[in-house]
Amino acid sequence: MKIAYVCAGTGNAFYCENCIRDHALTVGLRALGHDVAVAPMYLPVTDAEAEGGVAPVMFGAVRLYLIDKFPSLKRLPEKSLRFLDRRKILDMAASFASSTRAGGHEEMTISMLEGGDGPFADEFGKSAESLLKLKPDLIFLSNAFLLGVGEAVKAISPVPIACLLQDEHVWVDAAAQNYRGKTWKAIADKCRYADALYTFSDWFKEKIAALLSLPSGIISTIPLGVDPARYAASTISSTPSSSQAIHAASTTSSTSAASIGYISRLCGDMGMDVLTNAYCQLLNKRACNDAPTLDFCGGYTKDDMPIIKKSRKAVSQSGGRMNIRKNFGIGDRAAFLSSQSILAVPAQVNIAFGAFIAEAMAAGVPVVQPDEGGFSEIISETKAGLLYSPNTPEALADALEKALLDDDSRKSMAEAGRRAVLEKYNNVETARRALAFLNDKAIVKDP
Repeated sequence: MKIAYVCAGTGNAFYCENCIRDHALTVGLRALGHDVAVAPMYLPVTDAEAEGGVAPVMFGAVRLYLIDKFPSLKRLPEKSLRFLDRRKILDMAASFASSTRAGGHEEMTISMLEGGDGPFADEFGKSAESLLKLKPDLIFLSNAFLLGVGEAVKAISPVPIACLLQDEHVWVDAAAQNYRGKTWKAIADKCRYADALYTFSDWFKEKIAALLSLPSGIISTIPLGVDPARYAASTISSTPSSSQAIHAASTTSSTSAASIGYISRLCGDMGMDVLTNAYCQLLNKRACNDAPTLDFCGGYTKDDMPIIKKSRKAVSQSGGRMNIRKNFGIGDRAAFLSSQSILAVPAQVNIAFGAFIAEAMAAGVPVVQPDEGGFSEIISETKAGLLYSPNTPEALADALEKALLDDDSRKSMAEAGRRAVLEKYNNVETARRALAFLNDKAIVKDP
């Protein structure tokens, strides 16, 4: 089957959960024998996502911004506008936080959801034609904000469309109050152009259904999976040095100290400052001879620099050690995880799943997460980590200490996580279940 996979790129600026999921799912679909073409919108996709074939960027972010500000530019020849979609220009745009920030883009968000009825009708028409030139038997949309493309496609072709739903509320909640209701209404209206809706946890299925005033039964839950072959089991998560690292009496450790890892965008929403605070409290609770290291990975934008500087200063004053890994491609993340004792991403917003949890499980690294949102569901099911409440630095510090002191429990959680990925939370299983639902509903016929 020929599949067109439409996703919003980030231009390699920072760790994007949707990008991780999109890449894993396209690889899973290809593993099942399908021909998948990635069709990015706004910004280029990561190098990993581009593996296996990628179409030109649709709705280039720079082109879109300029047309919005200067509508007369729409009269320029397509060749001239295409210049704005060059990789170097789009990568430069991605480095500015404003390109991925909801505040200030409320009108643009509504316009994109309006599709053919909005100010970018011509661009939607071009995008639909571009997609259909791929001759797809099925189109996947990476998130609900791309449903305007679905409407444009359906206006000229009956090709089936599946739409993935994940954490749209984070973007909408960050928008100005008077736009939130409008945005949810526009998304709900465009859902009728999707033949299938998917999400990755039952918690988020109920949440998004309520926000869209839709029956939850029309949304299918499938596992968010990664490719387990890309991750080596952690070599440190079960070593005795992890507990020795926070015992004041320990003086005989000959192996490397414990390491507390974090994979996500380095920002406040994902809890970088909360983890830093908890780490400093952990150090202050015990006079450590061999203190754990705090390792960050996931990239950032210019908006995130103040919180990064503040974290560095706090760790330095507490006598700890903090590293920031600059590279966060899939190979870099796999190598990063293989050296971690535990992973903690104390997100300050409730999210559907957490791609970093799937990655940690695949690498055999236990997670320590707040007992909120999709975290509660996934960790309770898999036993791949510890849950703590409330979502405060104090509670996190206690949970980190508990995890680091109990080698047997940490080993058990690591094994449970890896087993869960091999059995369920892998990308081939995600692809298989997504297509099975389409087959059961006679939306596609997958040979």
